[in-house]
Amino acid sequence: MARRRKLTPRILRKIIAEESRKINETLEMGLKHPSEAPKRTKEVDASKYADSLEACMDYYKMCCIKEEKVLEHLKIIREAKRRLKKKLISKI
Repeated sequence: MARRRKLTPRILRKIIAEESRKINETLEMGLKHPSEAPKRTKEVDASKYADSLEACMDYYKMCCIKEEKVLEHLKIIREAKRRLKKKLISKI
């Protein structure tokens, strides 16, 4: 037995948006029915996306390196704050 769900306004909007997207896709491709869309779509070679993926990976690695440097600098600042706080407390 299938599980029943209460149709809330949010769920209805989601269903309508999904159907609207299917219809727009069908109209853009010049088809008569949404079920024909998968037959007419073209596969794109992965090599076209490899450059952007590589750039993202390089940027991620660069961010990790920069994060390490910033954390080292933060560690130095915290140590200086700690020493200055001890010095201030001892003079009071």
